[in-house]
Amino acid sequence: MDEGLIPSPLIRDDEIFLRMNLAERIQHILLIATFTTLIITGLPLVLYEMKIFKALFAFEKAFYIRGILHRLAAVIMIVNILWHIAYSLFTRRGRNNFKELMPKFKDAKDAFQVFWHNIGLTGFLYKKGIFKACFDKHPYWLFKEEPEFGRYNFIEKFEYLGVAWGSLVMIISGFFMWNVELSLKFFPLWVHDIFIIIHGYEAILAFLTIIIWHMYNVHLNPEVFPMSKVWLNGKITSHELRTLHPLEYKKIAEERVRASAKAAEVK
Repeated sequence: MDEGLIPSPLIRDDEIFLRMNLAERIQHILLIATFTTLIITGLPLVLYEMKIFKALFAFEKAFYIRGILHRLAAVIMIVNILWHIAYSLFTRRGRNNFKELMPKFKDAKDAFQVFWHNIGLTGFLYKKGIFKACFDKHPYWLFKEEPEFGRYNFIEKFEYLGVAWGSLVMIISGFFMWNVELSLKFFPLWVHDIFIIIHGYEAILAFLTIIIWHMYNVHLNPEVFPMSKVWLNGKITSHELRTLHPLEYKKIAEERVRASAKAAEVK
């Protein structure tokens, strides 16, 4: 990211921009609540031998209640997903967000550049005088700076598509696990067993992805620590926008320059 991006005179450094509106925040909070419930009520089936789950579900009818809560959370999550799909299709903001979240070739370049920037290998070689002439001729390969991101960076896009794919897998496999007779009517037993395996391991993968990757990027990352509050109030300052999403900042600045010029022409 470009810390040296020059602030636009048309954008105050303390100006507030709306990054997530109320509908988007509610969808996100519902996703958090249902996902957490599904993990708490689902993992005990996969990791039942762990002491924490044995203690948590030690009382009578624990697994019966667990099943009800799991299915209820699943239904609410599906309704929330359908709401998000409708929002993305039938509102202009939703369509714009969806368009911005679709990966582009630049995202692959950004991921490549961030990787080598974080590794620091080429910078190390340059300091040691190795391939110095080549790096002087092609300074890009030094990867001195991280790439500039627009409204969403490649990590956010990957996470969005991961949620979409993971939800599809979990809904299909969970549906047939819920309707065993229907599953066995259409598929042999070994396919039904595969549904169970996929559902369990996909849940573990999703849990680890959220805990390790997503939590770091939105909470523990030094740039946002101790937490990004966007998911709560939907707001981002122009300083944060300029630092974290410089291409979007530049786009807003250019739009204001054009609007200012047009206003001057009218006068």
